[in-house]
Amino acid sequence: MAQFKPVFTLGVAHAFFADGRCTHLHFEPTPATERLLRRYQLLVRHNDIGFSLVADLDNWITADDDESVLRFNAYAQDNYFGFYTAETEGLYTPLYATNKNITADNSSLVLQREPPPQLQSEYSARVKPGTRRPVLVVDIDLNDSTYAAAKTAAAETFWLRFNTRELYWKYYFFGELAKLELDIHDLGSPNAIGFDQSDEPVAKNGKAFISQIPIAMNSEPKQRFQLKDKNNSGKILIRRLPNAGINLISKSRNLKGQQILVAEIYVNQ
Repeated sequence: MAQFKPVFTLGVAHAFFADGRCTHLHFEPTPATERLLRRYQLLVRHNDIGFSLVADLDNWITADDDESVLRFNAYAQDNYFGFYTAETEGLYTPLYATNKNITADNSSLVLQREPPPQLQSEYSARVKPGTRRPVLVVDIDLNDSTYAAAKTAAAETFWLRFNTRELYWKYYFFGELAKLELDIHDLGSPNAIGFDQSDEPVAKNGKAFISQIPIAMNSEPKQRFQLKDKNNSGKILIRRLPNAGINLISKSRNLKGQQILVAEIYVNQ
């Protein structure tokens, strides 16, 4: 009777989410890896933040096996993943990680900006239209000490850790608000974030303000911006402005004419 035991678990953490858990990556084995999984009766058990590999104790891979690298392509299940993930900014090829490259504190796999040379042709920036492009390629070498130790000890957990992306926030004001001399105050940051009025034309006689620095995106933003009237003794118009989300992202220009990516917020009052 087969005796199955976990070999390792791969989990994904992301600073964008309030609880740090990333549930928007799905890992799929490559065709070569699928053959290896069948050969050794290895099972991939998915969970909400990654997956675990389970092996049969009676069919353990020998240490001298030359086909011991498992490769998984990770696909984003969220169309906005690139907008809130710092590591993917300006990237046209998948990120790469392997259990042979661990961070100095042994807490996670190192995320490399491009696959190793032998994989670059397979994961090149040029792909056929309609072809799915993975966000990340992960190699797990089963011939290292991790696999050998798993037979007699607890399975190791590998972590992939993503940082949240920073974007400029751009507020649009319409209606009666747009007729006033507006001022946005930061009530929640130790180092107050300022906003400049955009010199780009705004439809319907509206006004737009862009943050002076990019702001870290978060699924539950902690920013507290307040809107005041400059010409009425700083009268508070809106005690707490709505925060930016990742569903309204566009290109804009700052006061220097440089193209930037902004998270838009619309206020009509």
